[in-house]
Amino acid sequence: MEQSRKRKKKKVYTKQITALTILGLLVIFCVFNLIPGSRGAKKPKISLKTVLDGGYMEAYGEYLTERFFFKGAFKGLDFSVKSMFGERESEGIYRGNGQYLLEEIAAPDKSGVEANIRGIEELAGTYYNIPVYVMLVPDAANIQSHKLPAYVTVRDQKRQFKDIRERLGAGITWVEAEKALEKHDDEPIYYRTDKNWTSLGAFYGYEALASAMGLDTAKAPELVPYVVNNDFIGSLSEKSGYGKGDGDSITIYAPKKMKDSVRLIMTNMDTRKKYATLYDSTKLEKEDKYSLFLGGDAGMIDIKTTADTTDRLLIFKDSFANCLIPFLTPYYREIVAVDPALYKGNLQEIMQKAKFTSIVFLYSGNSFVTDKDISRVLGAAVPETAEGTDAGSGAGSEESRTDADAGKSAEGESGESGEETSGPGVYDDSGEVSSDGGDGGGDDEDSQDGDTDDETE
Repeated sequence: MEQSRKRKKKKVYTKQITALTILGLLVIFCVFNLIPGSRGAKKPKISLKTVLDGGYMEAYGEYLTERFFFKGAFKGLDFSVKSMFGERESEGIYRGNGQYLLEEIAAPDKSGVEANIRGIEELAGTYYNIPVYVMLVPDAANIQSHKLPAYVTVRDQKRQFKDIRERLGAGITWVEAEKALEKHDDEPIYYRTDKNWTSLGAFYGYEALASAMGLDTAKAPELVPYVVNNDFIGSLSEKSGYGKGDGDSITIYAPKKMKDSVRLIMTNMDTRKKYATLYDSTKLEKEDKYSLFLGGDAGMIDIKTTADTTDRLLIFKDSFANCLIPFLTPYYREIVAVDPALYKGNLQEIMQKAKFTSIVFLYSGNSFVTDKDISRVLGAAVPETAEGTDAGSGAGSEESRTDADAGKSAEGESGESGEETSGPGVYDDSGEVSSDGGDGGGDDEDSQDGDTDDETE
């Protein structure tokens, strides 16, 4: 009788301990999700419009999903189980040959594509003295379709590009990035774990762009590749839940002789920080190592160089442009890169910034056909009529903004940027822009010293 009573008490204690253990684990689990969660998740902003149309609740649901602490582990487990049964697709990402992860070709947002094309045409018509180039970079599932799993077919991105090209106006130059990459489809021109192309792919894209724009590549310094990281795990791995496996290598291209490189100042207009290099090596210690290029995405980036020219380039872009822009610095005194997905201003504000001599739209195919921000930025300020617009000067008169203001050289800024410069460069040998020029005999107006803050704000 006594033993029976003891056994009952023991069972009760065991159940209580089990219950308390489970409760404790749940509390810890909740705390992890409420406090650290996913640092990349951004809480949506509430507004009357988003509450009324239901957008806020939908965005908040996505936010909670992103905050889920063990999301990656559960995704990985789910994908591993599916892989055991032969499934090789997760979240629209295919596990291809050679452990390559390839994102499916996106279905075009027809109204969005139409608005983007209309915005580009209106821009080209308004600023008719400035040549406009469109460069859509094919995604890996297009160029390297041979790496897709057997029997998998994706949307015809070649046809998407053909339709877009045919609908663009005659005054807009199409850059043949697709043909350039097809010649190198057996090379590592895309990362295995990330949606972006590699620096090698960007180099081939740069060659196609330089040819279309008529850039004198003979003036550019000889470049050599340097591997700066070997354990990059990209966004496709995280999104799909597929095991990390071996990391990708990240390569940059630098002048063979450092004396041949142009000096520069890059300003992140979102943070107002200045850098003496296009590469932020501190990003290599973080999860998103692709942010090495230009320090990551920003609404607007302004790059001033000591290149022997007065040409200025405006780029509307997505992340694919980040590792291509460094190839262009020898050809321009100033490069302004705008990411419409993050930029909150309008076209007039951009065009008043400098006297641009060329405009480029550089996007991946998937990004362009699903993007709704290009038309927002372009359409918000495209004048109803071009009458009275000084198209050749970027909608700004000589009286309101002289070429000397537009062309304040990088060496004139280096003295005041020293305290603000951050993010050490990967191959910058001095860490700062030389004050004696390297101007190469540029015109007097473009070599005037000046305060960059008045210009960049």
